Amino acid sequence: MVRVGTPSAVARPAWYDRNPISRVDSASADGVTPHGATDRLTYTVPAGKKALIEQADAKIWRQTAATTAGEVFVAFTVTPGGGSQQFVMRDAFFTNAVNDSAKLSMSPNMTLKAGDVFTIATFDGSTGGTTRYRLGYKLTEYDA
Repeated sequence: MVRVGTPSAVARPAWYDRNPISRVDSASADGVTPHGATDRLTYTVPAGKKALIEQADAKIWRQTAATTAGEVFVAFTVTPGGGSQQFVMRDAFFTNAVNDSAKLSMSPNMTLKAGDVFTIATFDGSTGGTTRYRLGYKLTEYDA
């Protein structure tokens, strides 16, 4: 006899019904001097989980003028488990006036798998001067 409606025939719950956990992180810094590419926020998807990035924001601006202006940037990157880091989004400015800025905001609904890494990084190739950063993201982590 064939049974209809056995547990094996029940559809798997949608992602938002698989033990969802909201994750939010932010970072801010004032008076940051020139620096090489520096990871400011990093999230790694744990084993047995997936994550849906819902929002990521970054604003950087020149706080004090540099002696010699260089590129200042903020970048969102993803490193797939076992892969190489890739830019998802990047914005920069090359000017030297106080309050010059770059801003990134995205709502990618990007799904990451176990071992994938999402990073927000900054860089300032100037000589002298300082910058200010405001960075953050919101994602939902759930059972894979």
